[in-house]
Amino acid sequence: MRHRRRTRRLGCKTAHRKAMLGNMVTSLLEHGRIVTTVPRAKEVRRVADKMVTLAKRSSLHARRQAFSVIRDRKVVSKLFDEWGQEFADRNGGYTRIVRIGPRRGDAAMMSIVELVTDSLEKPKSQRKHQKIVSAESVIPQADSSEPSVDKLESMKEEDGPAEETYISEEASVAEEGIVEEKSATGVEVIGPEASEEPEVTTNKTPDADVGSKASDVQEKEKGVETGKD
Repeated sequence: MRHRRRTRRLGCKTAHRKAMLGNMVTSLLEHGRIVTTVPRAKEVRRVADKMVTLAKRSSLHARRQAFSVIRDRKVVSKLFDEWGQEFADRNGGYTRIVRIGPRRGDAAMMSIVELVTDSLEKPKSQRKHQKIVSAESVIPQADSSEPSVDKLESMKEEDGPAEETYISEEASVAEEGIVEEKSATGVEVIGPEASEEPEVTTNKTPDADVGSKASDVQEKEKGVETGKD
C-alpha cells in the first residue's frame, strides 16, 4: 500500500524515472513549454520549481545541485542568468499546467507545462476621466464663426455660374415647349383656310362673264316682245 509516498512511479523504475524527469525539465527550461501527460506534468512541475529556487540563490553550490539534475551547461547558465532574474520577485508558482484533452490511441489526458512569465502587477483600469467642458468652449464665438466678406464673395462667385446655367436650361426648355405649341396651333388654324381658298376661287365666276350673260338675256327678251307685236 502507498501510505505516505508522495512520488509517482509513472510505471518505471527509479533510475528510469529520474533520467526521464531530468530530460523533461531540461526541455522545459530550454524551450519554455512542453506537452506531456497530466501525471508526468505534475512531477515535472515539482522538479522545475526546485530548479528555479536554486537559480534564485545564484551560488556555486546551487549550480552544482542543478547540474545533478540538468546535464546541459547551456541550459544551466540560462536557468541562472535568465529565469532566476525573471522570477526574482515571485514566490513560488513558476510553472503552469493546462489540459488540452485526451490523446488519440490510449485516451490519456494530455497537458501543456509552461513557465509563467506573466507579471504580478495587476492591470490598471483603463477608465478615462470625463473632462468638464466649459460653456465658452462649447459655444463658438461670433468673430470666429462668421465667415469673412471675401469668403462670402468667393462663395457667391462659385455658386453664380451653376445657377445661371440651371436657369438657362429651364428657359431653353420652356422656349422649346412654346415653339411646339405654336407649331401645333398653326397647323390647326392654317389648315382649314388653305383648304377653303381653292373652293372659293373655283365657285366664283368672273364679272365679264356675268355681264355678257345678262345682256344676252335682255336681247332675247326684246326679240320676244318685238315678235309678239
